[in-house]
Amino acid sequence: MKESQTGADDTGEMTFHPTDLQAELVELVATIVDKQSGDERVAALDAEAGSWDEALYASLAEAGVLGAVIDDGEDGLGMVGLSLCLIETGARLARIPLAGSAVTALSLAEAGLSDEVEAIASGTLTAVPALPSRLHSVARNGDRLQGSVGIVPSGAAASHLLIADNTGGLWFAPKETPGLEVRATGFSYDNDISVSLDISIEDCRQLEGVGRDELEGRWRTALSAVAVGACREAVARTAKYTSEREQFGKPLSSKQGVLHRAADAHIDTECMQLTTMNAASLYDAGDAGAARAALEAAWWTATGGSRVVHATQHLHGGMGADLDNHIHRFFVLVREIGIVLGAADALLEELGCDIVAHAREE
Repeated sequence: MKESQTGADDTGEMTFHPTDLQAELVELVATIVDKQSGDERVAALDAEAGSWDEALYASLAEAGVLGAVIDDGEDGLGMVGLSLCLIETGARLARIPLAGSAVTALSLAEAGLSDEVEAIASGTLTAVPALPSRLHSVARNGDRLQGSVGIVPSGAAASHLLIADNTGGLWFAPKETPGLEVRATGFSYDNDISVSLDISIEDCRQLEGVGRDELEGRWRTALSAVAVGACREAVARTAKYTSEREQFGKPLSSKQGVLHRAADAHIDTECMQLTTMNAASLYDAGDAGAARAALEAAWWTATGGSRVVHATQHLHGGMGADLDNHIHRFFVLVREIGIVLGAADALLEELGCDIVAHAREE
């Protein structure tokens, strides 16, 4: 159906090769985003609080991109196709809720909500997961759903939220639901919001047969893919800058310290991409190890991603801290994704507990 060509090369190392359809989809996404969302467009949107690129999102929907990544039939391109597309949009800082809508649609499809899935594919409905963290909770109390979610990425661009409760249940609700209050976080690049709710379950759709674990694993993978793209482009721009910028008559890139830090950033980015694509391919294959792989990708994003954007910002000197510099935008986006994914130590603890639990079962 949608499996990428995954296997081991002659050295025993895992390799990930997109199918022809996946490669064509990535090229299409890159072409559309390059045409409609250049640096100037991104900067203009960044200057408007809570803004997102509705025109770009509509173009991607019209081109069939959303339908291709969420279709569960023979033409579906799966988590690998989605991740490859998100790497491209992350590299271009595209301000669109593609990751959230696509991941939400996959859960809605499993629950049989075909009308909502079609609406997402057409671009008329946008949705993002709202997953409580250790500091926030959502509980069902009788006929009410009550609690809060500290950060909902791209929430300002969403018409609907897929909310997880403390028991792992999922609830699909319009953002305009009575009792659902939305606030801007005040520091977001990607239109993150915080949510508090005290809503009637009659105003929601509960997803049957779908739990938080599957949603969260896919969400971690998708967010990691966005971060991979942002880090990849930040490293590329830093390589160009340090090659052209001279100090004492020589390019910055000729200095050993600069070379080492840039090389470390490149290696971190490669590790992020490898773990992200591994998780995506395992989800498409229906492998039981997909959730653990998503945790590994999230940990690399939280740790390696932070190192990458700190390095690229520092290697740009004072310009890297300029709020109107794209390098700073990459920094903010990747750091915010890290916050959403959770602290690296917490992710590592969860990964360790998972490994121990599986070891006891064997």
